[in-house]
Amino acid sequence: QFNELNRSYREKYGFPFIIAVKNRSKSEILDNFISRINNTEEMEFNEACAQVERIAEIRLLDII
Repeated sequence: QFNELNRSYREKYGFPFIIAVKNRSKSEILDNFISRINNTEEMEFNEACAQVERIAEIRLLDII
């Protein structure tokens, strides 16, 4: 199911699905994926940017 969602997501938005996975179960990631595939392009771009920021925050906190 992840492969099909990845393909559909990339076709729709033109970039890969991005999510901060730390402390999330596969089920949570899948639910998030299914929910976000219905976002508008603007909503999803904003969410993807927020996820990149969250990933950076997690990595920085791991370094400190």
